[in-house]
Amino acid sequence: MTKPRRNPDLSATTERAALTEALEALRESEARFRAVVDSANEGILVYDSALKVTAGNAAAERIIGLPLAEMVGKPGFTSLLPCVRDDGTPLAPEDRPTRVSVRSGKPLTGHVMGIVRADKSVTWLDVNTGFLRRPGESGFYGIVSTISDITARRHAEQALRDSEERFRQTFQLAASGICEVVDGRFVRVNRSLCEILGYSEDHLLGMTVKEVSHPEDRDVTDTDRARIHSGEIDSARFEKRYVRADGVVVWCEVAIALVRSVDGHPLYEIAVFDDVTERKENEVALREAHEELKRSNAELEQFAYVASHDLQEPLRMVSSYTQLLLRRYGDRLDGDAREFTAYIVDGAARMKQLIEDLLAYSRVGTKGKEFKPVPVESALRRAIVNLRAAIDESGATVTYDALPVVEADDTQLAQLFQNLIGNALKFRSASVPRIHVSCIQKPTEHEIVVADNGIGIEAQYFERIFMVFQRLHNKGEYPGTGIGLAICKKVVERHGGHIWVESKPDEGSAFHFTLPKEGAA
Repeated sequence: MTKPRRNPDLSATTERAALTEALEALRESEARFRAVVDSANEGILVYDSALKVTAGNAAAERIIGLPLAEMVGKPGFTSLLPCVRDDGTPLAPEDRPTRVSVRSGKPLTGHVMGIVRADKSVTWLDVNTGFLRRPGESGFYGIVSTISDITARRHAEQALRDSEERFRQTFQLAASGICEVVDGRFVRVNRSLCEILGYSEDHLLGMTVKEVSHPEDRDVTDTDRARIHSGEIDSARFEKRYVRADGVVVWCEVAIALVRSVDGHPLYEIAVFDDVTERKENEVALREAHEELKRSNAELEQFAYVASHDLQEPLRMVSSYTQLLLRRYGDRLDGDAREFTAYIVDGAARMKQLIEDLLAYSRVGTKGKEFKPVPVESALRRAIVNLRAAIDESGATVTYDALPVVEADDTQLAQLFQNLIGNALKFRSASVPRIHVSCIQKPTEHEIVVADNGIGIEAQYFERIFMVFQRLHNKGEYPGTGIGLAICKKVVERHGGHIWVESKPDEGSAFHFTLPKEGAA
């Protein structure tokens, strides 16, 4: 039986078809591989055993900034562009990543280097290398290198380092004491806090905050700290005493807040300390001085009252017996004797007026009535009634605009107007006296103005006239004790206002004083 013969033409055709199919599959596989490689975000460069570039992807062109055609056949981009090491120093040829890999016989991971651009900026790269080997062979036929642009990450890391360094310097160099506290224990402290509390940093870090607190103040922050941890408040501020290492007590103004993680978990408390010991000591000294001044003023006012009251009796005796002497023995006295006794009587009268004025001055702050709503017009009319004789004698006219209601001592307010109008009548010019009272409304106060057409006052005396016993004129020309305007000033200040004068010689004067509006701070 003879065997069938194969058709050689058919066999060759089948083999060619299979080969064509295999080649097409290989091309498709290479195309898919190339598409995958080119779509990668990381740059890829392939080197031969002579460490020259044979292939690469689009990302490598973008990251390195050179066309692949310029790199192929060259010893990598490091031979074409100025490069630097991680520390910024120039990259020597022997430090190129592929050469380092070959020299060490090991692949590189996370090798950082930079490309220096024309504008001196640096593109920072993270380079990895790996050897290409055929199965069963120990040698390599090439190296593949992956390249990532880490410039943004590098800048962010540097910015973070700079920020941390600035914080560290600020933390350490701050004039205020600063600390971080976990579970009531110091975990970080700065130099200023060590100086405030008198402990070294090492010693302080081993202590709790309550250990350095004054025994009476150890628990004063507990409530606010609990509110901060619960989220009720963000921060708290308080004053507290601490005991230094040398036993000295220091007062600190402390502000605390809680630092939380992203998920809201408490990390640590941060506290800022300011040493206010000197201020607290000054406050104590000021309070003591204020109390001493109040006591001294009370004693002086009491002395002035007693002295003024007790002096009036012997003064009345001097005046009475001098006048009795004149009545009984006046015809036996010569002219000089009668003139001398007249001086005694006049002096006693002036002394009596002075004592009464001193008594009135001393009683402004101690014998005043409680404030209540008072129509200013009522107090003014009362003063006009008290001065009726002097007003009629001089032919003066006293006019006034609408006036407000204020919280005041009605008796002292009437005394204030009586003194100011009385001054206007006393220091009148040749013209008939005209006195006008008006009111200027301010946001928080009433400004009352008492204006006249009298002789006026020179500017150099504006402050002096409100002092006790300060007179600008001769007693014979203008009688008085020089206390009237001092009483006005004391009354106005007791009511929370201030007083001043505007005047020109021969053009009259305008006395201004303020009274707070109800509810004004």
